[in-house]
Amino acid sequence: MSTETASKPQEKVKFSRLAAESVPEIWTVQFVTALILAVLVFIFTRISNAIIGTKVAALTTANLKEIFSSWQGPVLIILGIVFVLIYAALDLFIRVLVTGRLLRGEKAGIFQSIKDSMKDIRRFINPDGISILVYILFAVPLVGIGFSVGVTKNFAIPNFIMDVVYKRPAFLALYVIAILVLLVVGFFFLFSLHAVLLSGMKPKDAKKYSFRLMKKNWKKFLLTMLLVVVVAVLVRVGVSLGLNLLLQAGLDPVAGSLPADYSLRDFSDLSAWGSLTDQDWSILGFRMGCTFAVLEGGYLDLFLCLLASAFIMLYFTKLYLEFDAAEQGGAAPEWLSRPKGPAYAGKIILMIGIAAAVAALCFILSIDANSYIGRREPGIFAHRSCGVLGQENSVEGLAIALEHGCIGGEIDIQRTKDGYYIINHDNDFARLTGVAKKPSEMTLAEIEELDVKDTTGGNKTYKVPKLEEFLEEAKRIHAVLLLELKGETADEQMADDVVAMVKEYGVEDQVLYISLKEDVMNYLKEKYPEAKVSSVFFAGMGNFEKLPCDILGLEEGMGSPLIYANAHSAGKEVAIWTPNTEQALRMFMDADLDYITTDEIGMAEQIRKDLDARTERELIIDRLQDFWTL
Repeated sequence: MSTETASKPQEKVKFSRLAAESVPEIWTVQFVTALILAVLVFIFTRISNAIIGTKVAALTTANLKEIFSSWQGPVLIILGIVFVLIYAALDLFIRVLVTGRLLRGEKAGIFQSIKDSMKDIRRFINPDGISILVYILFAVPLVGIGFSVGVTKNFAIPNFIMDVVYKRPAFLALYVIAILVLLVVGFFFLFSLHAVLLSGMKPKDAKKYSFRLMKKNWKKFLLTMLLVVVVAVLVRVGVSLGLNLLLQAGLDPVAGSLPADYSLRDFSDLSAWGSLTDQDWSILGFRMGCTFAVLEGGYLDLFLCLLASAFIMLYFTKLYLEFDAAEQGGAAPEWLSRPKGPAYAGKIILMIGIAAAVAALCFILSIDANSYIGRREPGIFAHRSCGVLGQENSVEGLAIALEHGCIGGEIDIQRTKDGYYIINHDNDFARLTGVAKKPSEMTLAEIEELDVKDTTGGNKTYKVPKLEEFLEEAKRIHAVLLLELKGETADEQMADDVVAMVKEYGVEDQVLYISLKEDVMNYLKEKYPEAKVSSVFFAGMGNFEKLPCDILGLEEGMGSPLIYANAHSAGKEVAIWTPNTEQALRMFMDADLDYITTDEIGMAEQIRKDLDARTERELIIDRLQDFWTL
């Protein structure tokens, strides 16, 4: 696949024809590199997990200090850097090299391109090269402009941190300024990678050259790339929309003719197919049509998405070659047709073969639809007792949470100076009372004198609640409490005291314990094995299912079907915190989860009703729509 035998000499062609002729080669490169990257991720994960396993079950944000104070930390850092460099070479460098060769009329052999992209890694082992890669890996996903790498394309600042940023004008202003600076810097250095890989420049010189090219050609660049992106998006959306309308027109009449209880039929026993009725065949055909619409349609959408991305890269590289030729005083580049040898035909056959394999997969999934269209019903916890529908961390909020379908509320426990336990989310009382003191710096009597502002926007004032009030209310209305041992006073003493209070009120079966301090949770679980304990973290890697806890408490950015499945296989439950958008809530409420903590309990209530009212076709769509992104 790395060589081509041309059946006739290459001729000068228009760029549009070259782009069309390049589709099989581009797609084959993407397909092969995707397989290699999958293997690379698998190997890296297994090796990393083995290293982490010599110290702890999993590396999380709760035990970073423990890991990085031992030999495992530096080894993981080195391994991670090597992995990222190889991934970047196979995911991004190769796209630049292949599009450059296509435009120069050269052979675009896959394995030669892979070999060259790996060799080019050494060009970036210097401060300027590292700065280019760091920007691509972490800044591009944040600013949303530029070519990213798959392994970090979803990199984002965790939502619980951004919530603080959005609520504090000074932080928000700094964040906006930082994003604008990154955007401007990234724009002028956009051609740096191409200058290194296609022109052989050193990264330091490449950044200067990119700045010079952009300074001279920024208007043409912006107008051209904007047009290219708009056309690519319109083509993708138009084809997908047209296919969906066509399939819908074919499926709707069949759906209207099926009985109300058809979704109960199971076709997984092939030996019983001989006794299927005409109606059974109609049901099976309908399921097959639904599955085909989702999977083949999803494959087509993925195909179009990857081609759109490749076409954008192809046009981007075209502009670089044109700007570079003008800068060097040479003639404008000319485009040559692609050679049509046996390897070129083989790439077309590969494209068709993949589509046929997807059709076969549709058949398999359609006869076994009952195995994946059922769903777990996650329990909803109201963040800070009642989310946005009541006063933050208020006893009254528990009843509000239950009225909106929640099983209970999450509250934040801190210890006073004289050893009492009160409920407050922040490290101090500044936001809610105007008093910039921590609970640990005040006695209970002093805290009881504070007036807490109405977080719902009203004019009422509240008092800082005590843990005992929540335990009593939870027992009265049968609410479940998610108790977070919070802040600097979260220690073994707090664990002992809180467990004792829970037992005193007789609500052991209505309480779950969480904390960002893993040592406290480990102590609690070891001393009180009957307690239901959650390990809470917002980043990590390793065998999470082996952590010494009952529940994996994952920040929403860590949600993964594989993590859910492994945890349930190990007898553990999974909780997600704190999705607050309609899209995120719908996704997690339809996932194989046990608990969700959210502020938007009213929205969650409506989403649950919508999910329960879905047709089988809607269930199949929801179950399989992310199949190609797993």
